[in-house]
Amino acid sequence: MIATSSTTLFAEATRHFTAAQQTEEQSHLPRFVDLLVALSKAQDLIKGKPLRTSLRVAAIAGTLAKTMALSAREVTAVTYAALVCDLGLVRIAADVHHQAPQGVSEKDIFRAHTLLGARVVSSPYEPSQTEYLEHFLRAHPQASAQYVERLYLGQDVKAIVEAHHELCDGSGYPFGLTKNSIPLGARILTLADTIEGVMGEVSGLTTRQHALESFLEFKSSDRFDADIVAVLKGLLADYPDFLKQIASLDVEAMIKTLLPTRQTPLTGKQLLDICTLLGELPDTMLPLYYKEHSVKTARYALQIAEQLGIPQNQSGELMLAALLHDVGQLGLPLGLLLKQSQPSDEQLALLHDHPRLTEEILKGIPGFENITLWASEHHERMNGRGYHTGKKGFEISVGGRILAIADAFDALTSPRPYRTHAHEALDALPVLNQGRGTQFDGQLVSVLRQVILKREVVSEPTTPNR
Repeated sequence: MIATSSTTLFAEATRHFTAAQQTEEQSHLPRFVDLLVALSKAQDLIKGKPLRTSLRVAAIAGTLAKTMALSAREVTAVTYAALVCDLGLVRIAADVHHQAPQGVSEKDIFRAHTLLGARVVSSPYEPSQTEYLEHFLRAHPQASAQYVERLYLGQDVKAIVEAHHELCDGSGYPFGLTKNSIPLGARILTLADTIEGVMGEVSGLTTRQHALESFLEFKSSDRFDADIVAVLKGLLADYPDFLKQIASLDVEAMIKTLLPTRQTPLTGKQLLDICTLLGELPDTMLPLYYKEHSVKTARYALQIAEQLGIPQNQSGELMLAALLHDVGQLGLPLGLLLKQSQPSDEQLALLHDHPRLTEEILKGIPGFENITLWASEHHERMNGRGYHTGKKGFEISVGGRILAIADAFDALTSPRPYRTHAHEALDALPVLNQGRGTQFDGQLVSVLRQVILKREVVSEPTTPNR
């Protein structure tokens, strides 16, 4: 069975999810900063960047703010903003995908958007294509700001996120602000984001150093705050190992040093709210096909757990795993998710990698050991022909087996680009039954059938007595 956890945090999250009575219990497991780090990795996948790119931006921005002797609140605000400033790209992904030049994915554009927006590089596309794409890109800072409001972050963070593509000469977006009207934190973040973009285009520490020095000497000009550029030059002169630290895996520890006030535990409601937001990001990229997929999968998983008599605390972990199971899909180009024909071997390998990416985003969060395992196993099969590890039978955890069938049931009963129609709930049950013992745990197929039949019977209108 699922291992018992000593905390009541996950049970509390379940009570909020099912609209039961709220409690004031807290746990010393996941902390706010741990969830923000996970969100920053999701942001990297959205942008088609290597994991920890956003952490590096945050480390540069936070260190600049600290070097400038800003208050602890201001340092914290600019660091937070860097971790979530581009989440709004999911809201425009489908539009950018449809308007992108042939052979170019939305990931290619998102990967370059920082340097394009800062006018450090020129657009390689036709003027008409560039105008179309910039129209959509201009919307993402405010879309990101809407996520800030749901993350228990302050108005100061929101203001920085909204303005993180503004340039001091007025050529930035979305508002065309000039230096004195751009929040100081946004000016810091714009420079930090651009610096990381410049460094990310080259490999090797010496080459990065040269690229950065060249940028600061010839391309920073009047688009960036000259005082902040001077602080950065001084920082690099005084601490020659700074870039090496930024490029290392220790960058996560640097972030937590910059955010000492958020080492506090979460309540169940906060945990649920943040996990719900993180889980809905991949659904938002393709709302026509994946609307509320994470939430519906969580509902089915909870209903199966209830039918099995799994304790509320353990079912709370299962529910969070269900909400988060597809976050790895953020790393897939939309062209692959929208593909109607059989994917190539290369595309199939990319598609099969998304549970591993889910695992990469979630691992390291204290108390999420079960959640990470179960979420990463949702495409494993009983016959060992699943992915991403090829586990078989009872090598797959109970949680992983429950998520596999909950995920498949919602996929069958929802629109998908690779088929012409969605199944009705009762019609989906025989399809699941065909995978009994090969794809799915046979006992869980029976349990889900009981859940669905009970739901369908209850929802049927009764005939009044005559």
